[in-house]
Amino acid sequence: MSDAELVGPLRPVRYADGRTEWRDLPRNTIDIRYAACHDHHLACDCREAMLAEDIAEYRAMFRDLEQAILIAIKGHQTYAYTGQSDIGWSAEDDFGQCKCQACAIARAAHIGFSECMRQRMEASERAAAEARERDRAWWVRNYPDMDEVPF
Repeated sequence: MSDAELVGPLRPVRYADGRTEWRDLPRNTIDIRYAACHDHHLACDCREAMLAEDIAEYRAMFRDLEQAILIAIKGHQTYAYTGQSDIGWSAEDDFGQCKCQACAIARAAHIGFSECMRQRMEASERAAAEARERDRAWWVRNYPDMDEVPF
């Protein structure tokens, strides 16, 4: 095995003088290279470890906030549905959208749009299935001698 296979994916480190080195950068401050770094320079291991750790923490915080907002807006009409296709979704309809504070925050942060569309699609599919069942029951009730329902 080569060194690249042992350390994992290599990423380019570009320096101000124009040179580029391909290195396996530490992912957090638990990495042993963080404690071993004594020659501090741009893109050194300790700075890369702190940056990677900060990015991971920010992503985790955003996921937590997103989940909290999604729980708060569950069942709300956060985004207004103003048409018959996916293009009909908008957040600009002052009469169709929910006015609560949680929905206002979700719209400002662009959270919940896909969940709102999925809920609308599931509701439409449920309504279509119920309509099909009603139609089938009508045919069975009105034409009891038929062996086959026409749909």
